Amino acid sequence: MTSEVPVNLDYGQAEISAFLEGARNGQFSFEREAVLEMVGQYDLLLNTLTTVRKQVGDAANFKGFGGLQSALELQNGFSKKATDGATVLDQIIGGIYDIQEGYLRAANLVPEIDALNQKRINLAADGVDNHS
Repeated sequence: MTSEVPVNLDYGQAEISAFLEGARNGQFSFEREAVLEMVGQYDLLLNTLTTVRKQVGDAANFKGFGGLQSALELQNGFSKKATDGATVLDQIIGGIYDIQEGYLRAANLVPEIDALNQKRINLAADGVDNHS
């Protein structure tokens, strides 16, 4: 019997957290236009990643391997890999949202921060754990 090890990818969480904390504390600022451009670029990446994440999540629940024991083991293996992939994508998506929030805070764009938080809530309602 093997013990389950949680999947955790080091995508720079410590650096992202420090960036976000610095932005929250007002340690630096950015120009509005530059921030909106940067956030827009991250939105393009998020659109792709969230689409892939939803597809991977669907793959974790795929059935139809048959009733043989070997087929069920294969199904369980694929499901585990898909679940692990979804977990990693959730971590990356959460990190990108944290980066966006940091930029928005550094430009003092409060309405945009509220909109970003609403996106996070909506995505969480869809089953994506996007809080790092």
